[in-house]
Amino acid sequence: MSLLPSSVQPFVGTPLDDLRPLAYTLWKTDFLSQATSRDLAEFYSTKDYVSQGNRIDALNISKMYLELDQVEHSELYGVDPTLSETDREARLAEIKAHTTAIQREVIAREATKKLAHQRSAAHTFLVSAISTNLRRLYQATTCPFELFEHIKTRFESNPMDNN
Repeated sequence: MSLLPSSVQPFVGTPLDDLRPLAYTLWKTDFLSQATSRDLAEFYSTKDYVSQGNRIDALNISKMYLELDQVEHSELYGVDPTLSETDREARLAEIKAHTTAIQREVIAREATKKLAHQRSAAHTFLVSAISTNLRRLYQATTCPFELFEHIKTRFESNPMDNN
């Protein structure tokens, strides 16, 4: 049974191992190629990477929440036609503040949730590409960028890799 979340396809190939340091360069090329095809490569090359698509996706979700709120709480969106121009503008400003608050809350929550899922997927994919010994060695490192940096440092500082 796989320990990977169902949405993360594991690395296909021989896991990186301390016992085969000369294979690192080939492993790295293969790993980054597979990571790119899974839209995960940026999580290994950019510290604190956040996909720009996350906010767009979150905005689209917030629009659905806003539509639902307008149906469930239609009374909050009404504007009395007998209001003076000043009162009408004030009422429209209240509605705008309400809708903006809903969208900000949903965007923040959904973007955070998606980013956490993406980082978890990137970490899980990297863990699937390394040996059990390396997993044990770096088990406390959950950030995909930091884990990849540890691995690069370990193998790229080895003079045998330069052959």
